[in-house]
Amino acid sequence: MNLTGVTVRDLLRLPILKDAKVISGEKGLDRIVRYLDIMEVPDFKGGWLREGELVLTTGYSMRHDPTLLQELVEELAQVGAAALAIKPERFISEIPQEVLDKSNLYNIPIIHLPIGIPYIDITYTVMEQILDKQAALLRRSEQVYKTLTNLVLSNSGIQVVADNVVELVKSPIWIINNAGEIIVSSPSATPYHPSPNTRQWEVTVDKQFAGKLIIDKEHFDELELICIEQARLVFALELMRRKIAHDTELRLRGSFFEELLMGLPLSKQEMDNKARQLGLQSEWIWEICIIEGESHLFDIHTPFFTELNELIHRESGNRKVRSHVQKQGDRLVLLLSTNKLGEQWIKILTPMLKHVNHVHTGFGRKCSLLEVYRSYLEAKKAIMIGSRLEKDQQIFTFEQVEMFSLLLESSESVNFDTFIEEKIGKLYNYDKENGMDLVTTFHYYLASGGSLIDTANRLFIHRNSVKYRMDRIKEIADVDMDNAKNWFAYYLCTAFYLLKKMD
Repeated sequence: MNLTGVTVRDLLRLPILKDAKVISGEKGLDRIVRYLDIMEVPDFKGGWLREGELVLTTGYSMRHDPTLLQELVEELAQVGAAALAIKPERFISEIPQEVLDKSNLYNIPIIHLPIGIPYIDITYTVMEQILDKQAALLRRSEQVYKTLTNLVLSNSGIQVVADNVVELVKSPIWIINNAGEIIVSSPSATPYHPSPNTRQWEVTVDKQFAGKLIIDKEHFDELELICIEQARLVFALELMRRKIAHDTELRLRGSFFEELLMGLPLSKQEMDNKARQLGLQSEWIWEICIIEGESHLFDIHTPFFTELNELIHRESGNRKVRSHVQKQGDRLVLLLSTNKLGEQWIKILTPMLKHVNHVHTGFGRKCSLLEVYRSYLEAKKAIMIGSRLEKDQQIFTFEQVEMFSLLLESSESVNFDTFIEEKIGKLYNYDKENGMDLVTTFHYYLASGGSLIDTANRLFIHRNSVKYRMDRIKEIADVDMDNAKNWFAYYLCTAFYLLKKMD
């Protein structure tokens, strides 16, 4: 049984139409008939013609103007109607050749009906066929939906669902997510190459775009299109189930990482057990990255957050590890995992982060899962110290600021004030009295190895301005930089002063 509908060819095989003859438009005999109507008025441009319609007429309304028959064929072609069946003997002695030519041009069949067949016999028989086919199509559609839905409810997996859809449409399919990654394909592991011969449909979850159903086929019959609609619904259910499972896992993983970031005391055994339940392996290497900035940048629907998440997800997948992104107010905490073969995360993230304004990023040192809290504190220190000493820089590592971190920690038990007063006291007092910032200029000059150009670039001033300031510094503070020991002492003193001044 042809479940896609009743074709004009099918109807001509009915006993009631055994004496009907196709006089033109034979190439359109496979058009689908969905409706049947009788026309005996000339107003066929009133918008009542529909796609898939079979029109019966005697031609009475067009008997005095044969050109109307030609216009009717054109109108039927425009709306995608099925065919025109006419009894010409009573009112139209002969169908004009121009009408037949139009019929052949548009592949709209014109059928000569025997004059003795009542319309009621034709309409009753044809509608019975159409309704039978539509009922069969509906039953088949329900069977398809029930089969596919049961696969989801029984947790058979998205691959089994995809394989069943392929059996229905007789063509390879892919589900591709909004990042362009293949969620599933059937046959399994079939690569996807974009082609003008494929068709695609959106799959949505929670009213949001979740992916595309792509089928390697250009034309579909009615049953296949219904199957595709059912498949879209079922794939949406499967992706929803996956999303719920993924969100639950993220929430549990987030709670676990929150415990680690808070420094809560967990035994190694307890930590290993929780990690194993969340799919985290003990041999993975971790490092913490903190990104600080305006909180609106870190909303989950912003382009920055989306791109960052996709990058981390993709690179973690390449490493066969799992990383995690945790939002904490106006900062993001990235718990980045890798293996011994993985490229450093700072190299992966820097190209993206350096193009984002008004954010600072800090990286802690690599560690085991048990030492995540230590790496977290290091990442915070990297931002705090680095952003104070290097105002033109956005990305810092703990290794870069470790010496200054030790200096700050030691200052809690050792009094550096006298030493700093001796070395640069005159300089910072001059700054306070005159609203200058010579200590910062001196620090950048020392940090750049005495380069006027590098110092000017960091301060966004001309090199001659730097030279003038250095002359004033030597004059005010009587600094002596003729040996490395003094140079190092001035460097530490200016750095310590700048760090403590901003506390």
